[in-house]
Amino acid sequence: MKSSSSITVNPVPMTTPSAAQTVPKATQCNGSYHDDHDNQLLHVNSVRQGQGGTAASSAPGPGLNNGTASDDLQMRMWWRTRSLNAPSPFQHFGPCGRIMKNSAMVMQIQDPASQRLTWYKPPLTVLVIKKKDSQVLPPFVQLVEWLVQEKHMVVWVESAVLEDKLLRDDVKLEQESSKFQKVHAQYAGVRARFLHLREKLVTFKDGRDDLTDRIDFIVCLGGDGTLLYASQLFQQSVPPVMAFYLGSLGFLTPFQCDNFQEQVTNVLEGHAALTLRSRLRCSIHRKGERRKESLLHSVGGNLLIPGFHRQLNYVELNNGQTGKAGCNNNNGHNNSILVLNEVVINRGPSPYLSNIDIFLDGKYITSVQGDGLIVSTPTGSTAYAAAAGASMIHPSVPAILVTPICPHSLSFRPIVVPAGVELKISISPDSRNTSRVSFDGRNDQELNHGDSLRVTTSIYPVPSICSQDQISDWFDSLAEGLHWNVRKRQKCLDELSDLTASGSEDTLDEFDNLQIYDA
Repeated sequence: MKSSSSITVNPVPMTTPSAAQTVPKATQCNGSYHDDHDNQLLHVNSVRQGQGGTAASSAPGPGLNNGTASDDLQMRMWWRTRSLNAPSPFQHFGPCGRIMKNSAMVMQIQDPASQRLTWYKPPLTVLVIKKKDSQVLPPFVQLVEWLVQEKHMVVWVESAVLEDKLLRDDVKLEQESSKFQKVHAQYAGVRARFLHLREKLVTFKDGRDDLTDRIDFIVCLGGDGTLLYASQLFQQSVPPVMAFYLGSLGFLTPFQCDNFQEQVTNVLEGHAALTLRSRLRCSIHRKGERRKESLLHSVGGNLLIPGFHRQLNYVELNNGQTGKAGCNNNNGHNNSILVLNEVVINRGPSPYLSNIDIFLDGKYITSVQGDGLIVSTPTGSTAYAAAAGASMIHPSVPAILVTPICPHSLSFRPIVVPAGVELKISISPDSRNTSRVSFDGRNDQELNHGDSLRVTTSIYPVPSICSQDQISDWFDSLAEGLHWNVRKRQKCLDELSDLTASGSEDTLDEFDNLQIYDA
């Protein structure tokens, strides 16, 4: 949705709820999560009543007597201290100017800090995704066993899990290496427990089975790549995701497996904060589509036979071939894909610079001459974009990050654009080579002259469950995963310590003057 002239914010109240008060419940509507305590809605662009321009607000606040302009400003400053949203801008500019009202366009924006998970019916099906590593097998089997036997849930796993040789007892060990035989013997106990559960599991295969509306809850065991894979499986609405750290970096996996029973129980009971990680909707428009559009306009869509009309609209993402959509029918748009981290356009194996044109909402912005371009979400700002010199953005900030890769320019800096814009990326007509494009490190394909890539923010985020809260989880990941701003502390001057310890009344300015005189 484009920018609107009226928005509604759900703030977090200043006061701490008493024991008799209940925590506001959150409801899910059209893929969004919001609070239902309507008595605390803050109308940012409140309707001004009367000639005096006084504001009417339904939000509680300190010192609100007669609804004067000063009280309105005081109320907005009061809410600012508890909300992750930006403060509501004052709507009057000088004695005459103000923002023009447009009641037809209204957005309801919730404070990200108040986003909490709730279940409108008990979750019954859970998808458990694990990384391909033998060390993950013991916690994986333990978790699945607990979910089936204690929580009586229907557990879905990948079909490849059943083909894992370490979890099968019909492997011909004489044909395997001695190292594998040793590892196979070590996992005998884990294998026996899994075989007891094997018949109770439901399997799926990526690219063949549609998981839409079949999964209530997702548990990831692994690293950040496991969460990216879960995002790729659901190209529309994504169930809540709980990620356990069993990988390398673990920037997106805040939970530890030590006490998973207690943590999963809290989530199933609805006691969890959420981070809505925005995704990018990417679609490739091939050069041949221009002919399709002209044909539709000249002949008329009503005159086309239905089969031919469908074939024109099914432009497959892989190599731009026409025909049916891809194997995975999860896609909300037949020629689009949703990415959680970034979409990367690079020069591939060509020795020449990439020459890429960037358009924003149809307006030409600039051209990239370098190794390529990264268009990332706030979640992806700590991935490839961070390595390319971009700023790290909190996932609750609605934005799209555009980062050049090794630009042949001293003044090309990464930029942040509003989340609602549409970026069009195409190969410059005078470019010496084509480019390659990949989506979250997958589906690598060629972008030819005349082709274009359209990128905008999707309406389907990834609801990532927080271990603590949005702020603590993110800064803990920065500190533990990336060692952000780690260095030795600077020692204080010995002379300054002596002055402080002796109780001298010399000021720092006098101390600096003494140093100058000594010099």
